[in-house]
Amino acid sequence: MPAGFYKEGQLQPYSIETWDARDSAGYTWDDWTDWNGTPDLPLVFSTGIIDSGRIDNWMPLTDVDTNGLISITVYWGNTVDSTGGAIDSESSVSYNIGDDVEAIKARYFRFEFSVGYEDSAGVNDRPIINSVITNLGSNKELATFDSIDSSTLGGSVGARELVVDKPISPTSLTVTPHVPPAPTYIADDYVADTYVETGTAIRPIIYIDKSSSPIVLNIYNFDTYGKNSAVDCTFDAMVQGIPKATVDSQGNIRR
Repeated sequence: MPAGFYKEGQLQPYSIETWDARDSAGYTWDDWTDWNGTPDLPLVFSTGIIDSGRIDNWMPLTDVDTNGLISITVYWGNTVDSTGGAIDSESSVSYNIGDDVEAIKARYFRFEFSVGYEDSAGVNDRPIINSVITNLGSNKELATFDSIDSSTLGGSVGARELVVDKPISPTSLTVTPHVPPAPTYIADDYVADTYVETGTAIRPIIYIDKSSSPIVLNIYNFDTYGKNSAVDCTFDAMVQGIPKATVDSQGNIRR
């Protein structure tokens, strides 16, 4: 892809015209005082490798000043090669206008911007890039859940779906099940509404799968014999995550 050239502090596209001694009208190069040929697009700019300092969840954010329409590809990985010039086994994702953007877990990042005409008919001025700013956001927000009856959630018994009611990419999750009270006995009788037969009291254990969307809570009852069965229960939860971003009408990733 054409990388362009710098002029007056701007990254500008090369032109598709080739050098010739004389054009069809008979003009030579000495007759021209300004160059404004047909731009070779897209105009591409790539950042160097950005070291965030640690493997963590990061939100890629951009602020590109251009008169064109931007297409962004983000590359990432956890290590770089021995020269530090490339990300080992890098992964990538490309974003389009209107896309929701979630946090990416990695240490090393680089951004590639491709800029074309803002109007698909190409009637605008030829695209240029004035400046590029990138940021890896890590500020987190907290979503809390109080006394949730898992049977009211989607999914199935033993695999309940927890939908986070905030636009965040979950990074950590704490779930605390409520433990029912022990059976109450009075002399040789019992209080009917609190009596639980031996071995039937629920002792819920919850395993979390936050790699799923929505988050899946695998809820089991471990009885005194070491066996388990899928159950529902009541629980509290705290979900911490990075606020999501979106791709705006120009192609930048913003919150």
